[in-house]
Amino acid sequence: MAKSAKAGTATRASSKARTVAAADDATPPRVELAVVADDPAADDAAPAAKTDAAVKLKTFLERVVARSGAKKNEARPVVEAVLDVLGEALHAGEELNLPPLGKIKVSRQKDTGGGEVLVVRLKRGGAKPKVAATEALADDED
Repeated sequence: MAKSAKAGTATRASSKARTVAAADDATPPRVELAVVADDPAADDAAPAAKTDAAVKLKTFLERVVARSGAKKNEARPVVEAVLDVLGEALHAGEELNLPPLGKIKVSRQKDTGGGEVLVVRLKRGGAKPKVAATEALADDED
């Protein structure tokens, strides 16, 4: 019985691979990023703890929803559109200046059989204090 479940899984994976391969050529290639931070303050600070866990789209979307207060079904298309635009701009070699993320410049670009590898330079400025959304800027009487 376990064999048939595995066979069904392999069939679904194969048909999915054919579907992806049959997609039109207008779709931009998959982009992988290797980020090298260029932050002078980071040299003086203790190195950040490194983890092997990557933030996947689901987790990223949950964080955006928690931070923005938007509904998940409303935030998902916006987040996906932003990521698409970022990927297309990086693929085109455009320099991005996106506070608070920072200034991103493509240093090297290489096409591989499985996609495209980009080495980017990310320069982040110092953290700027934010005014909390619940904090009043003036008294109610003003």
